[in-house]
Amino acid sequence: MTDLDIRPITGALGADIHGLDLGEPLGTERTDAVKRALAQHLVVVFRDQDLTIEQLEAFALQLGPYGETPFVTPLEGHPNVVAVAREAQEKGALFGGTWHSDWSFQAHPPSYTILYGKEVPAHGGDTVFTNQYLAYETLSPGMRRIVEGLKAVHSADRSYGPGGTFGRPDPNSSINIQGSEAALETQVHPLVRTHPDTNRKALFINDVYTVGLDDMNAAEGAALLDFLLPHCRQIAFTCRVRWTPGAVTVWDNRCTQHHAIDDYAGSRREMYRITVAGEKPY
Repeated sequence: MTDLDIRPITGALGADIHGLDLGEPLGTERTDAVKRALAQHLVVVFRDQDLTIEQLEAFALQLGPYGETPFVTPLEGHPNVVAVAREAQEKGALFGGTWHSDWSFQAHPPSYTILYGKEVPAHGGDTVFTNQYLAYETLSPGMRRIVEGLKAVHSADRSYGPGGTFGRPDPNSSINIQGSEAALETQVHPLVRTHPDTNRKALFINDVYTVGLDDMNAAEGAALLDFLLPHCRQIAFTCRVRWTPGAVTVWDNRCTQHHAIDDYAGSRREMYRITVAGEKPY
């Protein structure tokens, strides 16, 4: 049986998939069906899952090999799993709380990210996603001609550099983040990337990790990015995933951005995150 019970969340992207137990091996046909759903909807949610860390890891490996996770200390005994926890009383910067595509500063950014909601607030703490295909496709023909030849400069400096948001250890944080000089390194990627599975073009920039445009001075690059970045997150391009206990959300970093919403002060949240390796953008 390869037909999935898929229920779209919005007209732009996102879908709930019902009837699968991710704690059991999916098999080749169902794994391929999940990948097709991701190619079509970009973000998929599986609710009411009850997974061990080992089962979450096994599910991830059905989608592909693990990606690399820098700067954030992984769960003990599980080097590819990050516990994204936040206690009710925490007041520091929220991990993932600005528009971004995961680890776009890497030479080979992750294809998918998997996030499992082990403990979630009764309300608040949603994650918003935006469709980067639509961001590209709704540009005027003239603007598409301009951006298609450009390359963007990505860096982890703003988040994990010595002066970044998470550049210094926070003893009050539930997430052990270790910023370093390595965050100052830069990586150049096409501003418009082609998805290897769908062959569609998407804008590949984001507010956190895109720090400029290659072969342009700072003022020129900033002027263009000041138009493109807000364009990417128009409300018509978005969907909002409301977390429920046991929900597993998988998204494709190659054609989306996402933003964790910081609106659950006084409530505890515990998630588990794995990235799946990706290819060099082209």
